[in-house]
Amino acid sequence: MKNVRVSWYGLHFGEEPPISGTKGSGTIFFCHCNLKCVYCQNWQISQGLIEGKKYSIEDLVKIMFELEEKGAHNVNLVSPTIWNLYLKEVVSKAKKSGLKIPVVWNSNGYEEVDTLVGFAGIVDIYLPDYKYSDDLLAEKYSKVKNYSQKAQNAILEMQKQVGNLVLDEKGIAKKGLIVRHLVLPGELENTKRCLEFIRSVSPNIHLSLMSQYNPVYQAEKYPEINRIITKDEYENVLRYIDSLGFTNGWIQEFEGSTGCLNPDFTQKNPFLDVKYKELV
Repeated sequence: MKNVRVSWYGLHFGEEPPISGTKGSGTIFFCHCNLKCVYCQNWQISQGLIEGKKYSIEDLVKIMFELEEKGAHNVNLVSPTIWNLYLKEVVSKAKKSGLKIPVVWNSNGYEEVDTLVGFAGIVDIYLPDYKYSDDLLAEKYSKVKNYSQKAQNAILEMQKQVGNLVLDEKGIAKKGLIVRHLVLPGELENTKRCLEFIRSVSPNIHLSLMSQYNPVYQAEKYPEINRIITKDEYENVLRYIDSLGFTNGWIQEFEGSTGCLNPDFTQKNPFLDVKYKELV
């Protein structure tokens, strides 16, 4: 049966350097999401405007091998959480059938530990967000309760499964954890508490700090976040990263990053590139 809705799949070059590499990340963008973020850059597919196309488990296994044949460094499952029951079977079948490239679980971090335990040994790289340390913000902007603790538990389980990021001789990710955080305008205390948790996960944790916030979708209904972040805000965050002693990861370059990753899923290729630089 064709049960899983996919909006787009193909080679994507806008992920972190060890994920996109030189040949691209083999991304599969799933429709719908367990969060309802009012500023979601993928709102066309996450909030149901574009329903995508239905695929069977067998179809998805074939897509994974198609991406591998195109030279993708990995298979990158974007917003996979609500489809986890199907994807467990998909990934298991692909691995048993000889898939050689790593599988990336690219999520918003709001998921059950029991779900993640089912992927132990078959997901190679975890790429979660840690959006909120303040649950009131999570309720207001993403319409979920208890985000902080749930995401923390999930990230700790991911770290337990795959450990710190491991790169090959060409700098391409083979296994491990990268934690993303998107800086929201005016919410620097939320960001600082998020960074503190991420730093506590491991002395060698890889952080991906994103400056790309752009007030899309329903952000205009919330005046306090209906703007991009300022350079002063971003530099404040960068100073805090230094004070926490992060040694691994990437930050998006401030100039030009806002808006450049607002995809249009009505187009054949929805994406433009984004620039990152090493954290240290």
